[in-house]
Amino acid sequence: MNLTEKQKELLNRRKVVALATASKDADPQVTFVEINLVEDDDLVFTDNQMTTARNNILENGKVVLMAFEQDYGYCLKLFGTAQYHTGGERFEYVKHLADNEGFSPRAAVVITIEHVIEFS
Repeated sequence: MNLTEKQKELLNRRKVVALATASKDADPQVTFVEINLVEDDDLVFTDNQMTTARNNILENGKVVLMAFEQDYGYCLKLFGTAQYHTGGERFEYVKHLADNEGFSPRAAVVITIEHVIEFS
């Protein structure tokens, strides 16, 4: 899967997206996250205070994100697999972001996008 330039532009511009997760028992959870990095087919965001979403990612890495233009003229539904990093390069990256100043990041969450549905 390769994200298109148009898809990457939307994700870089509209950083706050809806993240849907589910437990191993299929109990759903939706929260908002702020995308910190769009790189190839990976999206990276920081876990500063997630509880249920973090547990779901650790139990069942399958996730769906929704991103959209402010006027809803262009929307993305992104399906992928999330990995939870409490150390390493991606964690060091989010730990030092200006957006995380004043927070104590718990982890970097890296979502590898596997499928995208576009709406316009």
